Formats: sequence, C-alpha cells, structure tokens
Amino acid sequence: MSAGKSGSPSGQSTGSTVAESSGTDVANLEDIGKTSRSGGAELTKGEIFDLLKNKRRRTVIRYLRENDGEAVLNDLAEHIAAKENDTTVRQLSSDQRKRVYIGLYQCHLPKMDSLGVIDYDKNRGTIELQASVAQLLEYMDLDEDDGETVEGTERAWAIPAVAGGVVAVVTAGALGLGPLAAVPAVTWTLLSVVGIFVIVALQSAT
Repeated sequence: MSAGKSGSPSGQSTGSTVAESSGTDVANLEDIGKTSRSGGAELTKGEIFDLLKNKRRRTVIRYLRENDGEAVLNDLAEHIAAKENDTTVRQLSSDQRKRVYIGLYQCHLPKMDSLGVIDYDKNRGTIELQASVAQLLEYMDLDEDDGETVEGTERAWAIPAVAGGVVAVVTAGALGLGPLAAVPAVTWTLLSVVGIFVIVALQSAT
C-alpha cells in the first residue's frame, strides 16, 4: 500500500461525517461493534447472500482482488464513487466522494470485517482481503458468468432472426408478391447489403 495516505478524505473530519450517512447505508448498523471473526471463519448461506446482495460490497471485493488484496479507504471510495456516477476519479465532486466514503466507513466495511471477509483498520483506513472471501467468490463468479451467458444467448438468437427476416423480405420482393412488386430492384440490393453488415456485426460481438 502506498505510504502517506490517510483513511479520511482530504479536508473532512471523520467524526463530523460519520453521522451524515443515508438510511440505506446505515441499515446494518446493528452489526457494527460485534467481535470480528477470524479470516478463515465459515460463513452461513444467509451471511453469504446478505453480503453479496449489496452491489457496493461486491465492488469492494472485486477492487481488492484486482489490487493484491489491499486498499486504502480513500482510494476505494473514489473508485466506487466514480463507477457509480459513471465518471472519472478526477471529475468526482466532493459530495459524490463523501457519500460513498461514509457508506463504506459506517456500514459496509465494518460489516465485512465482523464476518472475517476483510481486515479493516478504521484508524489507519486500510483494508485487507481475508481467506473467508473464497466462500463468496463461487457465487460472484457464477453471477458474472450467468450475465455473460444470457447476453451471448440473446445475440445468438438475433443472428438467425435478422438473416431470416432479410431473406424473406428480399425473396418476396424479387418474386413481385403484393405491394412489394412496386419497390425498385436497387432497394432490395441495398437491403441485402445492410442485412449482411448487421449479421457480421452480431457475429463479431458474440
């Protein structure tokens, strides 16, 4: 971890910001203050799903995995705030940083620490991933794989659908069926070319 970083956001007093969290972020305050489990403690299915049902906690785990299992609260808060606001860290406003920082500081990190998933030092503002997180990864990876599978399946169905539609319309026009007979031949050629480009684009995306 980089030296010289503090757990508190610049210009903010931890004591003054702790009381400003929204109701959503403090929903689990009753868990704060419980004795933390060891890093290899067994989690129940209920605890696993309770931890993973919150997107912000899932993002914490992913960020730590991508950064050698360690992070400083300031950096973590900025990363999540930028992600949630669809912007960059440089373009974040003070309020955007503050809202995420408080939620992590008051609720999410203490909860994850109490279950032994991370080791969170409030005074230093440091977070370290613990061995217990392995029990969550199976469910997180499955969720990510399912999302990719659904998206891939939708694209796979789109290819024959587009191809079939283009062939049907062009064939009907070429045979001069009904009102399609009045459409110029160049239009059918253009439609065929567009259809080919769409099919190629869909195949490239799968």
